[in-house]
Amino acid sequence: MSNTIQLDLFHGKVLTVEQQEEVNRFIKNQAERAIKEEKRISKTMLMLDEAGFVQGVDYDSNFEVYEVTKEREFGYSYDNSNYMHEVTYMNSVGNVYLKVNRIKDGVVIKYNSSVSKEGDKLMCTSVTSQYRYYKPSSLLTKYKEYNQRVIKHLEHKNKQSIALDTIVKKYQTLYPEAKVTIGSDYYRSRRNYDSFPLVIVTFKSGSSVSFQLGYSNNMEEVRFYKKYDAQTETTKDLLERFNNQKAK
Repeated sequence: MSNTIQLDLFHGKVLTVEQQEEVNRFIKNQAERAIKEEKRISKTMLMLDEAGFVQGVDYDSNFEVYEVTKEREFGYSYDNSNYMHEVTYMNSVGNVYLKVNRIKDGVVIKYNSSVSKEGDKLMCTSVTSQYRYYKPSSLLTKYKEYNQRVIKHLEHKNKQSIALDTIVKKYQTLYPEAKVTIGSDYYRSRRNYDSFPLVIVTFKSGSSVSFQLGYSNNMEEVRFYKKYDAQTETTKDLLERFNNQKAK
């Protein structure tokens, strides 16, 4: 009969046949899910291996399956059919991840970025510019290119820092009464705003001149960027100066 009861051995509570069937379905679904996830993880790792990724160096996995016993809620709250029941089932957690470069506190560190699979293709959004799946060999190329870019970016930042320090000391020596600081400005690129550093020389009058760093092969060869004259001419002064200029 539909209202036949089953004894909950953990709590001395009784479950209806329908409730026991729901608990059994949950246990079965969790076991099937663990098997399915384990197959997915194994296939993803095999695809990475065949493409040339090295486990422990380029990628790794924190996937695990284990038995857990805990009290869970079953049923539905909207019709007051929900109930608590302690159940033992198989739990699966974790994923496959790439070891991706990142700059932290002035050094390159590794962080874990998950890999997802769709058919015979893989995706890791941390190393690609698009949210799309790639052939494993293509993903390996993008992975190596991305990690190398991070290293080069850090090398550029370190070189930039040395150049800024040298330029600041240069203008402090040339103009000891001026205030020499490091600032920044930005320009609009196709996708966002990119900032760049400036060396700003501010004189006692409030007037200032700012410089950009030179190009990467000689950053200490500064380029004039902008000036600010605190003692702006009046319109009358400007007209008089223009009037007194010699004809060409």
